[in-house]
Amino acid sequence: MKNILKDNLIFCLIILSGCGGGTSSPLPIDNSNQIPEPIALFNSDPITLLDAASYYSNACNNPSFQFLIPTKINEDAYTDFIAHYWCDSLTPAEYDIAPTPDALVAYVSDNFGEYKIDNVNVFGEINPKLGGASRKYARGDINEDGKDDFAFAINWEDGRASFNYQSMISNYAKPAVLLSNDSGYQVIRLGAEDWGHSVQIKDKKVFFAGHSSQVFELIGSNWINISDSYDNLSFASFLIFDDFIINSVRKEFSQGLELIKDNKVISSIMIEESFKVNFESWNNAGSNNFSELGVYNIQGENYFHGMISEMCKKDDIIVATINASKLISGEIEEGGYYSESETMPVVIFSFYEIYNESLRELDINIINEEINHNFNFFDCIDVNNDQRKDIIAQVFSEQWNDQDNNRGVPEVYINDNGSYFNLDTSNWPVYSYTDDSQGYLYDIDDNATPDLIVFPLKINTSGSIEIYTTNKNITD
Repeated sequence: MKNILKDNLIFCLIILSGCGGGTSSPLPIDNSNQIPEPIALFNSDPITLLDAASYYSNACNNPSFQFLIPTKINEDAYTDFIAHYWCDSLTPAEYDIAPTPDALVAYVSDNFGEYKIDNVNVFGEINPKLGGASRKYARGDINEDGKDDFAFAINWEDGRASFNYQSMISNYAKPAVLLSNDSGYQVIRLGAEDWGHSVQIKDKKVFFAGHSSQVFELIGSNWINISDSYDNLSFASFLIFDDFIINSVRKEFSQGLELIKDNKVISSIMIEESFKVNFESWNNAGSNNFSELGVYNIQGENYFHGMISEMCKKDDIIVATINASKLISGEIEEGGYYSESETMPVVIFSFYEIYNESLRELDINIINEEINHNFNFFDCIDVNNDQRKDIIAQVFSEQWNDQDNNRGVPEVYINDNGSYFNLDTSNWPVYSYTDDSQGYLYDIDDNATPDLIVFPLKINTSGSIEIYTTNKNITD
């Protein structure tokens, strides 16, 4: 009898069931073959920066939204922003001497990703201004305090007339600098009025180009004019590259790049003009005021007025954009009469390097390059953490353009061992409003993946800014 009880006890222990009426324990579930839920690239709910209407409405109700500049103003984990707005002329194509109205707005974050407008603490006033329309800006640390400073090429090119010398100089304005201080930024206007178009920063020097060159160096608290040492900066675009300056130039019958060292041209790459036509610009629309305009053959096609408009330094390579325009339909004929309203813009990438103090063009391929999307600016940054810089074109998503409307999403060209491919962004979130829009990539929450920032080109329906944060690498 004892042996039978002992055998029953051993059997109970082996099958892990409670003898005497107990319940059995469940066996562990094997999850090794289950597929985990995919991680979404973007969070579906954007961070929204509210329309700054109560600030820019002091200038006008429907300004152009020129820049939304990411920077660090406070010490939390999120990036802050400085927005610049300026107003189009109320009397386009007419002579005007009044300043182009503009407005600066500071969006300051907190640790929870919420933003508020704080102009008083950042700029020291409610309605700060740069003094006109901003065409380009440059980032640097001019006063060496570890914070970003910004320099702006400023003009009054708001649609007013520009067909003779008198009306041309009515587009002139002083260059501007946002110089960092303990709480934010001080607006500084420098030098002489000019039709500001290009700007660069190198160390404590600020370089401006319009119809003349203006260069200033910050020594202590004083701005020293050193323009005499840099009298050859390009109105269209220039790049400071080590000890060199690279200028975009147009001569009488050619356009291209010049390499400058010690204020002297030491090398150049030029494209010869194919022929001339008669052309009426937007500012002169309907006036029958035609001017001769060159036509250039670029990569096998004829374009109006092709010229390099922007450059960036990508390691040892110069990345440049050639801005031009083409007829919406038909072929360009020598000596013909054309209006800008009959054209559409194109932007074409080109690549160069400096070799033995000479410029040379590089044959670099961009697969599925979209040249029919217009844009002014692009970034040379690594957006997929592979230690290779990519190209991010901040395209204008415009409803009048027959090409696909990106709705604020930039063109993303991924560096693939020296060539580039156009990343498929068709499933990315877009700007919520149907207004013409623009956007770029920037890591605003410091998680090592770039986020998508989208906002309008011009305030029509809304001036809201939307930020779609990312959860993983954009090429995963």
